Amino acid sequence: MSEQAETIVWIRGERAGLGPFSGDLVDQYWRWEQDPAVLVGYGRQTPDSLENRREGYQHQARGTDDQLRFTVFDLTGEKPVPVGTATVLIDHHVRVGEFIIQLGEAASRGKGIGTEAARLTLDYAFHIANLQCVHLSVLAPNTAAIRAYEKAGFRMIGERRRSGYWLGERVGEVLMDAIPEDFPGESVVKAIVERSL
Repeated sequence: MSEQAETIVWIRGERAGLGPFSGDLVDQYWRWEQDPAVLVGYGRQTPDSLENRREGYQHQARGTDDQLRFTVFDLTGEKPVPVGTATVLIDHHVRVGEFIIQLGEAASRGKGIGTEAARLTLDYAFHIANLQCVHLSVLAPNTAAIRAYEKAGFRMIGERRRSGYWLGERVGEVLMDAIPEDFPGESVVKAIVERSL
């Protein structure tokens, strides 16, 4: 993001915020996606080229009807710092979406930023996009992510056995989902709307 560009954070929690998915940050998104911890977490075996990622951004930026895409910001310092992305890929026919998050800055992991970003994304998905279910899959050995998703409001619903790899080992994927009735705590989105009325 250029120094002159204003940092936009639409939805703020205590530690994390969500702002627009931005062309100014494509090179940073790519760097996060190539982080070995992110590659292992997604079960990917190969890095992507920067050119391919830039081209992919153009496609993602055009497909706004079937996706929610956010930049995740760390709000624990003096200024918001972009540290990851959160996405919900929407199936409009059944009003559900698949949740994907990545935190690329090692310093932002373990501080509750991912948990809060996931919760804020669910808040938006349920109260603005009006989705009825948001689901995800996570490799079974990724216990830190599973705990974070549970704190954000997701529940385990099953496992897809032997469907991924973790550090060279064949592992299962834990399946999780969240529905509006289970949304934990107060809605930041509802508070924003109520303040504007």
